[in-house]
Amino acid sequence: MRVLVTGASGFVGRAVLEELRARGLETFAVSRTERPAVAGEARRVLSDPADTAEVRDLLSSIEPQFVVHLAGVSSAPSYSELYEANVVFAANLLDAALAMSRKPRVLLAGSAAEYGAVPAAQQPVREDVACRPNTAYGASKLAQTSHAFVAASRGLPVVVARLFNPIGPGMPKSLALGSFAHQIACMGARGGVLATGDLDVVRDFMDVRIAAKLLVDLSLVSDTSAQVVNICSGDGQRLLDLTQRLIAVSGVPVELQHDESRRGNSDVRAFVGDPSRLKALGLHAGPSDMDSVLDAILRSAREEISAT
Repeated sequence: MRVLVTGASGFVGRAVLEELRARGLETFAVSRTERPAVAGEARRVLSDPADTAEVRDLLSSIEPQFVVHLAGVSSAPSYSELYEANVVFAANLLDAALAMSRKPRVLLAGSAAEYGAVPAAQQPVREDVACRPNTAYGASKLAQTSHAFVAASRGLPVVVARLFNPIGPGMPKSLALGSFAHQIACMGARGGVLATGDLDVVRDFMDVRIAAKLLVDLSLVSDTSAQVVNICSGDGQRLLDLTQRLIAVSGVPVELQHDESRRGNSDVRAFVGDPSRLKALGLHAGPSDMDSVLDAILRSAREEISAT
């Protein structure tokens, strides 16, 4: 079984590749630049995702049975660059898949940001809630979802996996817990001051390794075409609680200091997904061992700093 994975060098992409290798699937990891391959996978370079011909050549040369599209960005210097990464690439990939004689099954990684601000009375958030994104990123991911439904109407088996808040080792410093772990790792044994934004928010956090397993499982389920499926746990956790647990795991004295300039992509106070559709497909998130995950995030940050 041949699987093509875009965004292979990203945070979620690395976890998905590890899951695919563990299952013994033939994997082709796609990235923008040359990267060393590891045992059990092949590497391909796609230099310009906006080039329709290059995208078609990539798919026709590999002839995958499954495509897991994880490539994208959360921010960009301009709207055109944001939409090129999050919409144009996906649209080209879907068209290329439609042009194949044996059409692959395609999973697109969406985002909870597509929903926008959802009232507390409508949470946990179901997939049929009206999407009203309040960020450019959320709007671009919703546009990607629209292209998925267009492709599905033309006969392509495609599903959108709407990711909530995966966390784990190697997570980018642009995300809160990734930033906090990096700051703590830089402090050393004497500890120091941890600059944070607003910690009084609730999110649906999940171990990225569990999210990766669900993404692969969802790719392989045969009856999920033309729908959106939340990749979430259904359990909300306060960012403050996880930050305090991260500090406890670190074993060093840390003082929290609020920095008004540190703001995330969303002003939504609480946001939790409904995993009912996921469960109806026979897929279950299972609990995340948060202390273990936080320890892994911190160890990864320390290893990164010690290597520089």
